Amino acid sequence: MRHLQLDPIPFEKLEALHNSFSGAADLIEEALDWIESDPPDVRAKRRRFTNGMCAIVRSFAGSDWLVLWEEDSDGAPVVRFIGETASL
Repeated sequence: MRHLQLDPIPFEKLEALHNSFSGAADLIEEALDWIESDPPDVRAKRRRFTNGMCAIVRSFAGSDWLVLWEEDSDGAPVVRFIGETASL
């Protein structure tokens, strides 16, 4: 398994979700497992942009949650954003 890193803001967002909206936090944690697996689960790279950034969208209770991540220069996965979005 690869070592997953979260930037400070996504880390704080995930911690807050665990305290206030645990169902959404659980779905995001599942997506983070997809990213962390070696090799990454195909669902982690289904939406990939030309700049190397990948997006995962999870839906829970009428809300869509976005996880943006990329691999750093050493190939380690780094989560850059976790947040609620408008319907995608």
